[in-house]
Amino acid sequence: MIKPFALIIEDDPRLGKIYQATLGQAGYETFIDMDGDKFQAKLSNPNPALVILDMHLPFASGLDILRQLRADRRWKKVPIILATADLYLAKSMQGQAEHILIKPISVNRLGELARKILSEHIATQKTQPMDLR
Repeated sequence: MIKPFALIIEDDPRLGKIYQATLGQAGYETFIDMDGDKFQAKLSNPNPALVILDMHLPFASGLDILRQLRADRRWKKVPIILATADLYLAKSMQGQAEHILIKPISVNRLGELARKILSEHIATQKTQPMDLR
């Protein structure tokens, strides 16, 4: 069975590795984009089952990336977990993503969310009709 793909957009290498290990234990194949400049290439192949997006990146705005994801029909329904230490930003972003986690993020909470999203992803894949054209 092919593992679902999760894209991690996080500039802190330590946090990126923690997210990667947690998602790996939850059943995902992962890729870490530390700058926010490689995400578009990684979103197309394979299509992600989950994106973790840090809102404060050195070379890109997490908000701009979120807007790009939501504006494109291919990625509009991909579950996104926003990660931020900014409580004000977290409150202002409610409703923009499926989940918002406040840093420092609980590994247990991230693992629970990842497994829940994965089970929903698998259920969706099983119920989608096949295009036999």
